[in-house]
Amino acid sequence: IIKDFSEIEFSVFSQFGEDGIINWLIDKFPEIPKTFIEIGTQDYWESNTRFLLKLRSWKGYLIEANKDDFKKIKKQSIYWQNDLKIFNKFVDKENINTILSRDINESKIGLFSLDIDGNDFWILQKISKLKPYLFVCEYNPIFGYKKQISTVYDPKFDRTKKHFSNLYFGCSIRALISLMKTKKYTFLGTNSKGMNAFFVRNDKLRYVNKFIKDKKIHKPLIREGREKSGKLNLKSLSENLKLIRNMSVIDTKIMKKKKLSTYKELF
Repeated sequence: IIKDFSEIEFSVFSQFGEDGIINWLIDKFPEIPKTFIEIGTQDYWESNTRFLLKLRSWKGYLIEANKDDFKKIKKQSIYWQNDLKIFNKFVDKENINTILSRDINESKIGLFSLDIDGNDFWILQKISKLKPYLFVCEYNPIFGYKKQISTVYDPKFDRTKKHFSNLYFGCSIRALISLMKTKKYTFLGTNSKGMNAFFVRNDKLRYVNKFIKDKKIHKPLIREGREKSGKLNLKSLSENLKLIRNMSVIDTKIMKKKKLSTYKELF
């Protein structure tokens, strides 16, 4: 029994302790489909599923929009040494279900990881073909943990082009939790850096629920805001929030567009 996910984190290939959390969670199921899907992998050296591939010999599917990263993955020995397939596709809400049904065509998935730094909320909202046991999704901590907020949908979303700070992307943790609830998933907690949220399918909740005392939303610690030159500005969360305060967002509770500055209290 753990207090929260901070007690079981470790990183081999993941960015912020996700390897440890995922490894701990899958051990709780008497049986789990040993197949994963990860959307948004870059060159795959840092990912949420590489550890599963290396340690547990899972079968995997990767979807990566960047052509250069796609080529880099196919050149790695891990690609031919394992049951791994990769698709070079830019995912949007119009094509996501077609990709999942036509290209992947798996009915049983153990883990689904989504991290595309843009339309994450809108892509997740559209997914209807799969019901993985576990779902991991990155959210945007700068949107706070009190409101249900997402970026405005753009079929060609590019995080860096949207705002030089690189801080306008994804959705808030509350938006994510609310959406996953409609899909019959329960929130289990976030990693200690406050970037990735973990969910379990409701009919599998009994296997993990009793082992986690606090389904905690951890305070974000990273300082990833950028200057116009592209360099890290190393500013605090509140300072970086001011940079994007005039950006438009969607209040996903009422599905209405607002300026981020209209929210007086996000934390």
